[in-house]
Amino acid sequence: MSSKTKTESKGSPEEAVKAAVKTTAGGTTEGIAQVAGIGRSTAGKVLGRLADAGEVTRHQGGRDRGKRLPDRWTPAGVEMPAAYAGQVLAAEQPASAAGDGKGAKAPAADKPAGGKSNVASASQPGGGKLKPGGLDPLVIGYLEDNAGSGPHGATEIGKALQRSSGAVGNCLGRLADAKKVKLVNEKPRRYSLA
Repeated sequence: MSSKTKTESKGSPEEAVKAAVKTTAGGTTEGIAQVAGIGRSTAGKVLGRLADAGEVTRHQGGRDRGKRLPDRWTPAGVEMPAAYAGQVLAAEQPASAAGDGKGAKAPAADKPAGGKSNVASASQPGGGKLKPGGLDPLVIGYLEDNAGSGPHGATEIGKALQRSSGAVGNCLGRLADAKKVKLVNEKPRRYSLA
């Protein structure tokens, strides 16, 4: 009989997670799982379903020097508690802009690169994941802004955009196939606008 009473008082995982999110607004998936008395995996699945239904809000944890920070959860319409809000905002900024103490500087939008402003790299600081095809306009923008100092290679463009030179090289190959840029020099590979 005691096991039946225990099962009835526990309720469904959804109810337990909803109650845990209300009592620990701004909590991580692991913390909510502990409060709800269920496994982390189950809590993650339930939180995903509740977020899709609009009952809870996921606040992306971001990254801190390459380390992924945990997402935090609040009931829908509830703001992130002040104790956690600063952590989430700091995690969303690049480490160099947040002052990591290594002397690195964030890219400046008004700083000239090759004689012209490099708006593409300033609007998309490196390190953030782009959507598929998201690198194409950045590379084309760089080539447009620096047409007078070209042709340019993947390494140079990658450094300016704070992106992988391999990804930039693949992007340049795709853009050349699409006739948006042209391969000016085979070895080393150098490109300019088509």
